[in-house]
Amino acid sequence: MPLALPIPADLLDPRRARDAAWAELNAYVDQIEALRREQHPDPKQTDSRAGGEPEQRERLAELRAARDDAVVAVRRHPTMVRALAEGCWAATDTALFHATEPTPEPADAG
Repeated sequence: MPLALPIPADLLDPRRARDAAWAELNAYVDQIEALRREQHPDPKQTDSRAGGEPEQRERLAELRAARDDAVVAVRRHPTMVRALAEGCWAATDTALFHATEPTPEPADAG
């Protein structure tokens, strides 16, 4: 597998924004699904669950658009474009993932 390209500092915030956009979308979807299951608990009510309110559909569309914009911002970054061209996109994306992982809190020694 080709080696990853070095991860520049200006790629970290777009990746974090992408991750945050995904997390916000996923949290909203989970919230809406839980609400719909509560409102329509019978397994035969899947059609009722699928509809949703216009406000919910609008919010989902907004969150999906924000997620898509954040994904595109990472993909269009010069480092990621170069990684794709050089055949090391997967390795570079993995390196970027590790570069943006939250640092674990140190264990309390007391």
